[in-house]
Amino acid sequence: MRGRVRTIVQWVVVLGGAGVMVWQLPALARETTDLGAELAQLRWGWVGAAVLLGIGALVAYGELHRRLLAAGGARLPVRTIQAINFAQNALSTTLPAVGNAVGFVYATYQLRKRKVDVALAAWSLVLAGTVATITLIVLGVLGLGWAGKVPVLVAVGLAAGVVLGSWACWILVNRPSVLHRGLRGLTWLTRRLPGFCRTCRRTWATDPDATARRISERIRLLRPDRGQWAAITALAALSWLLDYLSLTTSVTALGSPVPWSTLVVGFLVVQGSIALQVFPGGAGLAEAGLLGVLTASGVPIAPALASVLVYRLINWLGLAALGWLVYAVQIHLAPVHEHQHAPELAATGPGAAKRPAGHRWLGLAGGKRKAAPDNP
Repeated sequence: MRGRVRTIVQWVVVLGGAGVMVWQLPALARETTDLGAELAQLRWGWVGAAVLLGIGALVAYGELHRRLLAAGGARLPVRTIQAINFAQNALSTTLPAVGNAVGFVYATYQLRKRKVDVALAAWSLVLAGTVATITLIVLGVLGLGWAGKVPVLVAVGLAAGVVLGSWACWILVNRPSVLHRGLRGLTWLTRRLPGFCRTCRRTWATDPDATARRISERIRLLRPDRGQWAAITALAALSWLLDYLSLTTSVTALGSPVPWSTLVVGFLVVQGSIALQVFPGGAGLAEAGLLGVLTASGVPIAPALASVLVYRLINWLGLAALGWLVYAVQIHLAPVHEHQHAPELAATGPGAAKRPAGHRWLGLAGGKRKAAPDNP
């Protein structure tokens, strides 16, 4: 019964996301009709390149997340992580208001199904997003300096400050006392929220300090070495670079010469609009911001509109549609998740004698735990 309800909820989410996309299609169709002459001149080779670059950007981010999981001891197949990554992107960029939160919960749940403990799953997702954001800020500041929008020395100084500040925060967060205090507060909040197993919530209430300690010890296992950090940072930079190149090829497909420095500004405006989460995927704000940057640089309004339309169709609605397809497939192919209770109550509650000695609650009792390969 619970499995049937879960499937129904998942399909409701699919239809909701598809509804948002359908809601946007009439406006895009009107723009396409008005820009028919411009779009008739599309160079499809460049459009194909923009599509491949957009997909490559999302794949690079998924690989970044996979490397973080591997650093924490959870080794999953590339196809599994990429399937979760594409579906999470669709949820995050099409669901109004709560897209990021729903995407986070979905990805965490899918990783738990693959026997990745919840602490590692959630922490790896947070860390992947943080690394990507910091990398974008650093690259954006350096790009603005290289383009002459800000003094080069100022750009280098700001980028260095962001890097050093981020490293200092990483060291601070990994201090046992700081991590324990933060997780104790999170445990206190989580055990009061609905939707969690009652048995586990009673365990958290019985000894929140022990729960926070177990989780903090598990999180501290995710400490990439220098080589892993280099690879993770390079993948974050590659993801943003491919996304930026997708924008440049989308503009090139219309045949309008636009300086790369202008496109750097336009790209940062689009990413800032998406990050605000006012509308799903930055709808409206991203298009208006990019259009304003292009027209201010001297691009005629018609080719500028066409360039914005092509880029957003590829990197927003196109990738979202692909992600929703993956999400729909995963409803039927993902493994069934079997919940395990927190160790203290599970060891003393009914049926404890029947449980094997190695029973753990989501792997938080200590040690590393590898997930077996499976299909997405």
